[in-house]
Amino acid sequence: MKSQVTISIQEWRWVIYGSVAILILSCVPFLIVWQSTPPGWQFTGILVNPLDGHSYLAKMTQGSAGDWLFHLTYTPEAHPGAFIFTFYLALGHVARLVGAPNVIIFHLARLLAGLLLLLTVFRFVAHVTPYPGERRLAFCFIGLASGLGWLGILFGAFPIDLWVPEAFVHYSLYANPHFPLGMALMLLILIDVIGPISPSSHPAKRTLIPVIAALLLAVVLPFALIIDWVILTAFMGRHLFIDRSRLLWTEIWPTLGVIGGGLPVILYQYWVSTTNPILAGWNAQNITTAPPLSDVVIGFGLIIILAAARMIGMVRGRAQTLSEGEWVVWLWALSSLILLYSPFALQRRFITGLHIPLSILAAIGLLRWMADKRLKASSQRLIIISVVVISLLGTLFVWSLPMIAGLQSPAESPTTALLFIRNDERAAFDWLRAHAGPEAVILASPRIGMFIPGQTGARSFYGHPFETINAVDKEAQLNAFFGGQQTSTRPPVDYIFYGPSEQELGQPAELTQLPVVFSSGDVTIFKTQQP
Repeated sequence: MKSQVTISIQEWRWVIYGSVAILILSCVPFLIVWQSTPPGWQFTGILVNPLDGHSYLAKMTQGSAGDWLFHLTYTPEAHPGAFIFTFYLALGHVARLVGAPNVIIFHLARLLAGLLLLLTVFRFVAHVTPYPGERRLAFCFIGLASGLGWLGILFGAFPIDLWVPEAFVHYSLYANPHFPLGMALMLLILIDVIGPISPSSHPAKRTLIPVIAALLLAVVLPFALIIDWVILTAFMGRHLFIDRSRLLWTEIWPTLGVIGGGLPVILYQYWVSTTNPILAGWNAQNITTAPPLSDVVIGFGLIIILAAARMIGMVRGRAQTLSEGEWVVWLWALSSLILLYSPFALQRRFITGLHIPLSILAAIGLLRWMADKRLKASSQRLIIISVVVISLLGTLFVWSLPMIAGLQSPAESPTTALLFIRNDERAAFDWLRAHAGPEAVILASPRIGMFIPGQTGARSFYGHPFETINAVDKEAQLNAFFGGQQTSTRPPVDYIFYGPSEQELGQPAELTQLPVVFSSGDVTIFKTQQP
């Protein structure tokens, strides 16, 4: 029988206070940029990876319009909807019901999912180690520790802690709501399957919870469910072939529930992404290859070094003295690294949450190494503080980069202009929302095309390198039209958005022949005469 996990009230109080502090800290850059918005501009509320951030708002806009089937709104081709990205569609429905802007619901969901993740993280850590000191240090590493990306860029590297938020807890809860929610569901599945079995726990209940969690995870973050499948398979395999122990049905049924609960959704997503021609085209462009191993090591920094030392020590040490939870995080770290470099077009997706097992292994390894060496208490404190501070500096650097970009002039910096909308552009978006239907296609610069689906509910001719079908060709057509080398596009568009961003691309003579349907300041919208 597995030992019961006990977390004191004092521990929970400490975790709650720490979680709230981390979440408040994650909001500071947004508030600073919002307060510093220059005259004539409006802050969009998205700081991290605006391309993807505004695609999430575009999905919410579909939900707020009453849709439950997702359509690619960054491409002009008509196509049937699919039951994917349901999480953001649901958030859009919530925004409509409460009458709040999508971006407000986005951030409220981000904070709630972040709180759920941080609390679940500590619950999971408690299944790995019974020692409060190790739990607290692991929580600090998970919630605050970053890598050495700030140092790597000095040598021409592009470490993952600067651009792969799904790998880290602190970066995920800063970027969007579905990464932290997905990680929390990952942990809930692992807790229920490998956690202690209560004598009063009914087998059906222990199976039902993983089924529901797996179903939700398949909807929110499907690749995270595949990671859980691999972890649980490896965990059961270790019992059979390493420990030579017999598997109990109390362990088998929950694991089968995790597979069965999410498999139909995964199969449907695969089916629709291969049979729907437009979604298949998007899937063909959606390549996320793994970063170089050096960028991964630098990105995790001291954490991966300490974790690697602990993993080696676990293999060399006496396995019977280690808890099952320690082997689960060991298998998680190893499985994710193997999946990360498997020959698969979306291999980078398997890095999701990898910082969690590495941080737990690093905390346990560091504290137990110091205990074995019988270091003085003052020396132990100095080492711990040094590791935490160095790792925290990386997090503050990562969180500060978007804020620094947001404090530049959007009129002078193309990067900063992705975070703001001119007042005239806002007025044009409002007109399009009122007069252009969801099937209307708008031709605009890549920057404006990124905003259009989320701000108006209409379609962009081009607006996203992945979600615009045949993106390279459409961007070339866009540039050729505004540059005067092309008089129309294929497929044709319904409206042409012409503002400062488009004026930088050129002044096509064809616009003088089209009727003006909206004008405000430097922004004009033309209605095309489609063939």
